[in-house]
Amino acid sequence: MERKYIMIIFKTLSWKNFLSTGNYNTTVDLTRHDNTLVSGENGAGKSTMLDALTFALFGKSFRGINIPQLVNTINEKDCEVEITFTVGNDDYKIIRSVKPKKFEIYKNDNLIDQDAKAKDYQKILEEQILKMTYKSFCQVVILGSSNYVPFMQLSASDRRLVVENLLDIDVFSVMNTLVKARLQMTKEYIKDIDHKIDLVKNRIEDKEKLILTLEKKSNDSVEKYQKEITENQNHLDDLKTQIENQKNSVSNLDSQINDKDFISNSLIKMEDIEKQIKRKCKNIKKEITFYENNKICPSCNQSILEDHKNKVVDGLREKDGIYENRIRDLEEEIDLKEKRLGDINSIIENINNIEKQISIKQNEVSASLQYIDKIQKNIESILNEGSETQEAKNELNQLIGEGKNHFERRKELIEDKHYYAIASTLLKDSGIKSKIIKHYLPIMNKLINKYLADMDFFCQFNLDENFSETIKSRHRDEFSYHSFSEGERLRIDLSLLLAWREIARLKNSVNCNLLILDEVFDSSLDAVGTEEFLKLLTTFGSRANIFVISHKSDTMTDKFQNHIVFEKKNNFSRIK
Repeated sequence: MERKYIMIIFKTLSWKNFLSTGNYNTTVDLTRHDNTLVSGENGAGKSTMLDALTFALFGKSFRGINIPQLVNTINEKDCEVEITFTVGNDDYKIIRSVKPKKFEIYKNDNLIDQDAKAKDYQKILEEQILKMTYKSFCQVVILGSSNYVPFMQLSASDRRLVVENLLDIDVFSVMNTLVKARLQMTKEYIKDIDHKIDLVKNRIEDKEKLILTLEKKSNDSVEKYQKEITENQNHLDDLKTQIENQKNSVSNLDSQINDKDFISNSLIKMEDIEKQIKRKCKNIKKEITFYENNKICPSCNQSILEDHKNKVVDGLREKDGIYENRIRDLEEEIDLKEKRLGDINSIIENINNIEKQISIKQNEVSASLQYIDKIQKNIESILNEGSETQEAKNELNQLIGEGKNHFERRKELIEDKHYYAIASTLLKDSGIKSKIIKHYLPIMNKLINKYLADMDFFCQFNLDENFSETIKSRHRDEFSYHSFSEGERLRIDLSLLLAWREIARLKNSVNCNLLILDEVFDSSLDAVGTEEFLKLLTTFGSRANIFVISHKSDTMTDKFQNHIVFEKKNNFSRIK
């Protein structure tokens, strides 16, 4: 099923600081007239629009000028080209500049994502928007006398690429590249699966040898291991008895220090009470000293009566005596508690020593158990030789199953390889594309001969499947493209250009409104050929916007709807 494309309508082209143009926008409306004559003296800048057009769309000059040299040598910066066009209902604008470098594509005033590299960004423009390459563009849009390579002067491979692009069959080349990659990948997969099959074979051989060794191996005696287990078990029983006795000792000792927390807390409380009473005794002594050393009250400055003083001092001394007795009682109780606490600490130390011994014996128990477990595993290993052999047999069966899966996968890959090879053959130049080209060749040749006849060049021109030409005169003499004069070759080039545009229109692939002829009337095309070709261009009507760049403005102006004149003023090119 054919892909459908909508005609590209190029609308405006503008540039500034580009080649000989100054720091102002020179804008050309590409759709205003059906045909336009572009003239000017040599060096006035009339061919600049070709370089601006290809630079905007493809990032290269039509005349092969290096990118840095496109910048105006006087202003030396802000070289910018902008082109607008529509594809169906979508409006596009491309801005490309040098110093500073810029490349932007706008779709309906929205900038298309620029995350990709510049090369990929250009690929988006050519493959997804314009649907044509630089070479295809030049074959259907531009015929120029400078750096233009006519179709008949292209290499065979380039001719094929141009026609494939016109017929929209270059997708088969992409498909062929993908199929080749798949074919190569499938070959690698087959190589890899063969390697896996070899590995499985080797593992099967090793496993079979192991099974034979295990089946021949005799059972080892386990008597030695059983004896070691008995000795270790007796030692374990002895250790457990010792541990149990020591735990009982610890339990008895623990029962002797049940009052440990009570003694400790009581001692703390009594010491705290002793401190409080001693503080009170100290305060009483200070108060007695005050009354003994003072006759006048320091607060009110009144005399302290002797009777009052004696009465107060006697009361204080009585209270002090009570406190002193209480302190002596507390000290006796504290001595008893501290002695008991010392006994308790001795018992605790004894308990700790016993628990350390228990811990050492428990470690011995653990080590003995581990050793017994190790011996038992050795015994099980000897006794289970039969199960190990069965396990090896099970693994062998798994390997055999794995090998079968690999063989099945290899069979599938071989089949895929066969189909990819068939697809690759079909997608080659001699396959499907050749059949499509064969279908369109009669149409191409018919169009080429029609346009040649319209320009009074009567011959039979035919392109074969390899796009080699056969040209026969009325007398059936055979010629090649290079057999003709420059003027006659130009007629052939013009006929091919018009034929390709018509094929593009019929195929609706790289169809566009623009056709530019650069100085083709200034070369070897004679007056009759020029007149016939101009008549031919009028048949395009509103289907194309034609620009003819020429020096012959004095004899051709009346044949065009519009006339643009470029001139040089103050070393800058501009539209007059």
